Amino acid sequence: MVIKGKKIQIKVFDIAVIFIFIFVVVSLFFVLFRKQSKINIVITVNEESLAYQTGGVPNWYAQFLHVGMKKVDVFGRSIAEIKGIRSYHLSNQKSVVHLMITLNAVYSLSNRIYTYDGKNVLVGSTIEIPFDNLLVKGLIIDTDDLNKTKLKKILAKAQIRELDTTFPQTEGVPSYIAESIQQGDIMKDSLGNPVIKIVKKTVEDAKMTVVTSNGDVILQKHPMRKDVFLDLEIWGEKIDDRYYLFGDINFPILVNNSIIFLNNNNGTAQGLPFYVRDSLIWLTVTKIDDIQ
Repeated sequence: MVIKGKKIQIKVFDIAVIFIFIFVVVSLFFVLFRKQSKINIVITVNEESLAYQTGGVPNWYAQFLHVGMKKVDVFGRSIAEIKGIRSYHLSNQKSVVHLMITLNAVYSLSNRIYTYDGKNVLVGSTIEIPFDNLLVKGLIIDTDDLNKTKLKKILAKAQIRELDTTFPQTEGVPSYIAESIQQGDIMKDSLGNPVIKIVKKTVEDAKMTVVTSNGDVILQKHPMRKDVFLDLEIWGEKIDDRYYLFGDINFPILVNNSIIFLNNNNGTAQGLPFYVRDSLIWLTVTKIDDIQ
C-alpha cells in the first residue's frame, strides 16, 4: 500500500489484530445493548426444583402466595411481580398453584432469547424467584412469546364408575352417589373460571351378574345401584398434541382417563379435583365428541 509516496506493508499479524478488534467491538455491542423488557410468564409452583415434579405444594405454603408480591432490585425497582394466582386442590394437604408473573427479563440480540438471572426463559425450563420472604420455585408452562396455549372447550361423554373390590361383578354406583351430581353443575377453578360443566345426565338401573342354582349366568337389574352417563363440557389447554386441564401435563383429557370431583376436605391426588356439593366422584371419559 502506498500513501503519499510512502510504502506501508500490512502484515498478517496486523490483519489478525484488526479482525480481533472488530470482533470485540461487535461482541461488546451485543452484550452492552441487550434490551430489558417486561414479559408475562405462567409457572406451576413445585415443591422441589425439578422439572415436571408432581404432587403440588403444601396448602400452608400456598397460603403465603398472594397477588402483588414482588422482587425488587437495590433501587427498589420491580424485577418480578405476581399478577394473578390460579389454584386447585389435590387433597386436604396439597394444592396445584399456577402463578401469572410479570418478569423484567433481558432480551439477548445474539440468540434472540429472553433471560432472567442468567437463565433462559423458555417453556419447560425451571425458574427460582424470591418474593418478599418466600422462595418460589417453579416450571414455566407458558410465556407471551413461546407456545402460547389457548383454552378450548371439549365436548365429551363420561360415566361415573366405582371400583367395588367386594363385588367386582356388580356395575354402577350407589343411588346417593348418582344423586349427588346434577345436570347444570359447573366446576370452577379458584378464579371462578369454568372447568367442567354437566350438560346432560342420564340414569339407568345398573346391571349385576347372577349365577342361578342351575349354574346359569344371567344379567339382571341391581335394586340399589345406578349407571350414570354424562355429557360434559371440559375446558382444556393444548400442549403439543394433547389437551390438559389447567394446562397441567399431569392431567390429560383422554378417553378412559378418570377425573374426580373433589371437595375441600376429602379425596386423594389420584385424579383431577373439582368441587361439587361436597362430593368425591370419579368420572371416566368414554368419548371425545368435539373440540371447539
